[in-house]
Amino acid sequence: RTKSFKTVESSLRVDAVASAGFKISRTKLGSMISSGDVRVNWSLVSKSGATLKAGDVVSVSGMGRLKIGEIVTTKKGKYVIQLIQYL
Repeated sequence: RTKSFKTVESSLRVDAVASAGFKISRTKLGSMISSGDVRVNWSLVSKSGATLKAGDVVSVSGMGRLKIGEIVTTKKGKYVIQLIQYL
């Protein structure tokens, strides 16, 4: 089962997109990244500034997985990102 929704972010960083998808703060997600609980495409992420692209799978231990769907750039230079959350 999946749940699909869209979010508007100013960058495609792992901490920004995943914090919007899992509805937790970027600070909490940053500490989870440094403790090794966050993976992108099943490989460990060491920096919160890693950029994502369409089709990437972000998994956070204890929270679940997000798949990055379509990414559209707005007129103001922000990104509309379609997130698919696995339930």
